[in-house]
Amino acid sequence: MPLVSLDELLPEASQNHYAIPGFNVVNLEIIIAAVSAAEKEESPIIIEYTENDDARIPLEYIGQFASSLAKESDIPICVHLDHGNTLKGIMRAIKSGYSSVMYDGASLSYQENVENTQRIVEIAQSIGISVEAELGQIGPGEDHFTDPNLVKDFTESTGISALAVAIGTEHGVYKNKPKVDLKRLKEIRDQTETPLVMHGGSGLATEIYRKAIDNGVSKINYYSAMSNKVTKKIIHHLQSSSEHREIYLQDGVDLELKYFEEEMKETIRLFSKKN
Repeated sequence: MPLVSLDELLPEASQNHYAIPGFNVVNLEIIIAAVSAAEKEESPIIIEYTENDDARIPLEYIGQFASSLAKESDIPICVHLDHGNTLKGIMRAIKSGYSSVMYDGASLSYQENVENTQRIVEIAQSIGISVEAELGQIGPGEDHFTDPNLVKDFTESTGISALAVAIGTEHGVYKNKPKVDLKRLKEIRDQTETPLVMHGGSGLATEIYRKAIDNGVSKINYYSAMSNKVTKKIIHHLQSSSEHREIYLQDGVDLELKYFEEEMKETIRLFSKKN
């Protein structure tokens, strides 16, 4: 199956009320686990890497590796740049195998966000790369939430493939019970047919996922709670093993592959149209 963009995944998901997980990755092992999970569940996924993580592993390495595995797979896989903040970073991603990019201009004025997004869309879509953009800022505080009154103009004037919305979810592990504004989400859905994206998607109650999907969310970014859970499992396993034998770096790698795949398979099923 060729490497695919969001345009080849999200419209069908939106129409049929299921969501595709956007698995954020921080190394090559998690990419391997994600592809394996997708193949075993026979379900498409999105592999994401954030521009800000470029200091850890250059985004080119992630893009080249992930797109190579995607092209060899029988399952549709999108390789997506998450929270691209600069035109330079986005262009680097496009040149190194990403089939989709996010431009995050949410902290800018509305007009600047529109104009910058239009520029990215013009460049990317001309070569078959999909673009996600953000309206409102992900995180606490209703003053940063997506304004439904701006959604129609924003999506139509930019021509984006997906819209990330701010409705009360947060990046990272939730310290308090999140308050997701589903009423606002419905109002946003009423303004556009553009597939919607939920950032800060891990760690929510199951019923929130289903209600969000029913109101147009077709891509859910998923990492923090999963990574926290996997890390604790690895630590526990290695601490238990060290009482009986020497442990090595590859022991942790093997466990990382195992536990991430398990968590990802469960997540795919959670968001699935079969659910």
